[in-house]
Amino acid sequence: MKVHKQGSDLGRLLDLTKFVGYKELFHDLEVMFNFEGQLEDPNKGWQVVYTDDEGDMMLVGDDPWQ
Repeated sequence: MKVHKQGSDLGRLLDLTKFVGYKELFHDLEVMFNFEGQLEDPNKGWQVVYTDDEGDMMLVGDDPWQ
């Protein structure tokens, strides 16, 4: 899957099969985009979202990992 930071045109590829849960995914995204703990704290203003098959933006973590 390709991930983007809002406001940046540059995307990076990410292999979801290497993660066992959201915590690992969020940690790698924090390192990749230099967020340093900001994704785990909702008060920091960042959220991880994805676009579903219908084009709707959905919050990552609302559904079970598997």
